[in-house]
Amino acid sequence: MSSKTFLTLDEIAPRAVTEVRSAATNPFTAGLAILAICSIIGAIVAAAVVPVVSTAAAATRNVSAMWEGFPTELPLAAALPQHTVLLDKAGAEFARFYTENRVDVTFEQISPNFTNALVATEDARFYEHAGVDIIGVARAAIKNYVNDNQSEGGSTITQQLVQNILISNATNDVEKAVAKGDTYEAKAREAKYAVSLEKKMTKHEILAAYSNAVFLGQKAYGVQAAARVYFSVDAAALTVPQSAMLVALLKSPVAYDPFVHPEAALERRNLVIERMATEGYITAEERDAAVATPIELVRSDAPTGCATSAYPFYCDLVREELMTNPAFGETPEARAESFRRGGVTLTTALDRRVADASLAAATAALGPDNEFGTGSATVIPGTGHIAAVAQNHTWARTQVVYATSQAQPGSVMKPLTLVTALEQGMSLSTTYTATGPYIPRGMDYPKGGFTNFGKQNFGAIDARTAIKQSVNIYFVKMIEEVGVLNVIDMSKRLGITTIRETGDNAIGSRSASFALGVSEVTPLEMANVYATFASGGIKCNPVAVIGAVRTTTGEVLPTPATDCHQELSPEVAAQMDQVLRGTFQGGTLAGVGAVAGHETGGKTGTTDGSSANWTVGMTTQFASAVWVGHPDGGVAHPLKRVQAYGRVFYNTTGSAIAGRIWKSIMADIHVGVPPVPFPRP
Repeated sequence: MSSKTFLTLDEIAPRAVTEVRSAATNPFTAGLAILAICSIIGAIVAAAVVPVVSTAAAATRNVSAMWEGFPTELPLAAALPQHTVLLDKAGAEFARFYTENRVDVTFEQISPNFTNALVATEDARFYEHAGVDIIGVARAAIKNYVNDNQSEGGSTITQQLVQNILISNATNDVEKAVAKGDTYEAKAREAKYAVSLEKKMTKHEILAAYSNAVFLGQKAYGVQAAARVYFSVDAAALTVPQSAMLVALLKSPVAYDPFVHPEAALERRNLVIERMATEGYITAEERDAAVATPIELVRSDAPTGCATSAYPFYCDLVREELMTNPAFGETPEARAESFRRGGVTLTTALDRRVADASLAAATAALGPDNEFGTGSATVIPGTGHIAAVAQNHTWARTQVVYATSQAQPGSVMKPLTLVTALEQGMSLSTTYTATGPYIPRGMDYPKGGFTNFGKQNFGAIDARTAIKQSVNIYFVKMIEEVGVLNVIDMSKRLGITTIRETGDNAIGSRSASFALGVSEVTPLEMANVYATFASGGIKCNPVAVIGAVRTTTGEVLPTPATDCHQELSPEVAAQMDQVLRGTFQGGTLAGVGAVAGHETGGKTGTTDGSSANWTVGMTTQFASAVWVGHPDGGVAHPLKRVQAYGRVFYNTTGSAIAGRIWKSIMADIHVGVPPVPFPRP
């Protein structure tokens, strides 16, 4: 067996002690500090890590060379995870998300009591060193060697900040090792990062960054979140006893949790108070008063997620937008990481008045316990802003947003065929004989041919009557003439993305029934289509988020593009507005009635077999769509017998329940809103 040369402790200790004495009597510059670190770590490496090295000097040379090769750039731009705060259009918060309960604050927003307690306890020479405390490193190195490499802390606040940054942002195995910090090389890398950090940040900036980064128990990260959780105060208001309690948690957030272990927490807190007095941050009298103060906890948990919001379904709409819209990241992975990190305040288009009216209408109609559901969406014409979504079923019952769920729309799709025809040059006076049954040439049709609702026959009628009375055969003949593919193209242009063109039940050039609403859509899509009519042909992408800033800096961030543009000519849009007004004038919505004092257009929808009912309508200020059906599928659970408004409805049509809900929403949200007429053709 070959022999190996080891350095003894007697050879290591004098070298390390010399460095400590030198550091104590002659303050190092940053460069000399680095050499001292290399000497100490070199000795340790020689003794404990590389037994074939026979001298500490050789190890020191190796570590010095290694030191020069270490990186200095930390991923500072990647902030530690914080809250994402959602505001309504008036600037009031209605929800927030976070993966870590952290709210960044500046140094000026932190009580001096906390930073004093922090420095006194964690790094008494913080204001003297350049990122690494040579005395502390040497002492820790010697103790670790004597105790057979048992962990002895020697890290400064700056080094601990390095670890916190890398724990959250490490991009490779080397950075992960530094974050873990359980090897001498890792500690050396950590030290170089710390020295570099001190050159880029002021001491106050480092203290603030560290105070925002650390975990303080009870799911609280950073001093602001912890101050709220334990004492229901802001970080700026922390007293000496409160500050000492939070700093005490750094040693062990579990063992010194004052909610769980009050006696141990009190003992550790008082040790921190004693350190503050020893280091001269408080007087003896202040120490005694602080020690005599009991731990007085006032818990304040920070809500997170949509379940705690008063508008959970709109909240989920925002969450979905954050995860899918390229404005928040080019890839799904980038958006997920951005969502995890948070740190942004988002202003949304949520209008609480519209949302409250929508919820009240849904609840009054069906109630939260009804087996049948209703969902609504309201869009502001010409902006794309989603003012509200609502439904009768609560978040506790379902997390499905009905406003973005697909269902067959029935006759609310008929205007898509008409607007295609108008754009092709047809007029509202175009006449077809609407007598059934009717079998179109070269196209698919149901057994026995197409018929009108109730098998009525209308004879020769124009588009105004066809819309007013919702005449099926008229629109089958119209789509036969203008072409199914052209109507599909128009539907896509106006924002309908859910048309099935492949697979089972695909819509193709032979699908005459597309005119009657057999292809599934969402209430939000339909509200936006009718908003395009109401805005004079200006089509926008519907969006929930309309403003975004970095919470800590106020930096303006990208938001989803509404891409508002003139999709329909003003003449075509004006004709659609006028013809849709007819449904309230002796048509299918006559019993519901227009919005008082406002020109109103709309359309009902009733699907085959009563699988769903719809009403979609608009003024120049709001466009709303209402769906009524069964959340588990309308074909299996048709609207044959529905308990609504305190009585039973049988085989309902679009105006019976959906129409009343729509009218209730629209009537409430137009109160006090000056009327603006539709543009004239």
